[in-house]
Amino acid sequence: MDTDVPSPILILFARGLLARFELWPALRIAVHQNWGGPQSAQKQRWLAGAITDEFEASLPSPSASLTALDSYRPAPIYPSHTLPEPDTEYIEAMLLQIMDDEFEVALEDGSAFDVARDVLRLWNDAKEGKDGYVKDLEMQVERMKGKMPRYEVEAGSGSDWEDSDGDEDDESGSDSEDYGKEVVPQLLDHAKKVPDTDEDGFTTVKRKGGR
Repeated sequence: MDTDVPSPILILFARGLLARFELWPALRIAVHQNWGGPQSAQKQRWLAGAITDEFEASLPSPSASLTALDSYRPAPIYPSHTLPEPDTEYIEAMLLQIMDDEFEVALEDGSAFDVARDVLRLWNDAKEGKDGYVKDLEMQVERMKGKMPRYEVEAGSGSDWEDSDGDEDDESGSDSEDYGKEVVPQLLDHAKKVPDTDEDGFTTVKRKGGR
């Protein structure tokens, strides 16, 4: 990644990603339970960085913009050194793969698609300089600090897991709540089964095997 100062588009987009991932119950549970190991919170930030990289690759370089303004040469379909923007299906598949690889969680609740759809919205808003949705997500994160989604756990190997109502302090995942301006520069400088909801509103978390 370039050592230049990140563009306002990427900074705004990264802020939105960090907030949106904080609001994703499946990822919050995985981080809270350290299913990704001791570095679970860092993996959450890495995930946001990986998504940011995918979209950054679609931004035209300054030289490409100059080429597009040259009336003697037609602008390329995809300017030099850029790729097509990821679509919802691509981001959904990426989220599912990373959740499986890094947290040993296989999602079957459709939440990855919802997150992917919101990621596309965040990107489109960032390109237009709109920060309303990002601020709304960040406000939701502030309101839910210290809380965890209600869930029940089913261990694949028959291990005994206790239900959690989210009243206890979130120590293992506390770093993941440090999103925002302090985290975004670091994020931009880098480079199985969960939840079914039962009739009582609990999220049933099914893990691959047991630990």
